[in-house]
This record gives sequence, C-alpha cells and structure tokens, in this order.
Amino acid sequence: MQIKYYSINDLKVFKDFRDNIRWDVTPKIFMQPRFTKQEDGSAVKVNIDGYMLYVDMVSDKLTLGIMRNTPSMSDTVGYLEDIPQDLLKEALNCTEECVAGMYPLTKDLEAWLKKELGLSE
Repeated sequence: MQIKYYSINDLKVFKDFRDNIRWDVTPKIFMQPRFTKQEDGSAVKVNIDGYMLYVDMVSDKLTLGIMRNTPSMSDTVGYLEDIPQDLLKEALNCTEECVAGMYPLTKDLEAWLKKELGLSE
C-alpha cells in the first residue's frame, strides 16, 4: 500500500476535509461500538463520520494520521507532514485515550492545526 503524505497547504484547499474534521472524535471513541444503549434500553448510533486526526508512528517517525470515517468503513487516507515534533511527542503522554498505537490530539496540537488550516476563531 502506498502511503500518501500531505502538507498543510495541500489540505487547505480541500473544503470537504476542512469542513469535516471531527475534533471531537478520538481514537478511543473510534474504537468503541457504533451503537450505545440508552437508559430505556434502546440503541442509538454514534456518528463519527468525517475525518479523525491522530498521532501515529510510521516507519519509526511520529506523524499525524488522517482517517476518513464513513457509515460503511474507515480508512487511513494519508499522513500530514511538517508537524512540529514537540507537539507530536506531547501526544504520547496520553493515558486512557490512547488505543492501539493511535494517540489523540493534544489541545496545543489541535490549536496549531486550526491556526495552520485557517480554522481559528
């Protein structure tokens, strides 16, 4: 499988990507069952559709993974280059949110990404 690497500038032009980043979806949420049971016993589907960003180790290098989640499948569609290594390393300090070698974004990394992608308020 060929790994696709993107720069911040590559992704700035993709409106679908920018509009559908799921800042609220972490690796832990991604790995949980898609349906949750309510107090009344009914099941509710958990929507994680969109792009989940996570820190990953690829070829012995920390990088930022881009996973596209749809109702029928999830797939890592590429990796984002040129992320400051100190921000990526900080993500390795997570506790209960780390799942299967996937690390959630820290607040600092999320803020940096939003600024670089032109999504800051």
